[in-house]
Amino acid sequence: MIKIYIYRDENKNITSYSVKGHANAAKYGEDIVCASISILAQTTILALHELLSIDVIYEMKDGWLYCKLPEGLSNDIREKANLIMNTMIIGIKGTQEMYSEFIEFHDEEV
Repeated sequence: MIKIYIYRDENKNITSYSVKGHANAAKYGEDIVCASISILAQTTILALHELLSIDVIYEMKDGWLYCKLPEGLSNDIREKANLIMNTMIIGIKGTQEMYSEFIEFHDEEV
């Protein structure tokens, strides 16, 4: 099971997210559920860094990805970062609708 956690501040801004586990929906290397979620989570990190020049704090290893935005972002960059991360959430929820038995999704205010 893949467990995804979205963490938000009191203003509903996404401050960090984590993705843990494997879907085990198919053999290793053929699991489209794992691949889909991995691509969404990793592309989000790349977009935050390459499009917005944010020095994202992240950790990635087998079955684990964590991403945290630094504090003190300008309102403009924060708004654009929210747009990128909310796009990731749309993709995750779409994948979860098709493969709900393999994905657990939590969206929490810290």
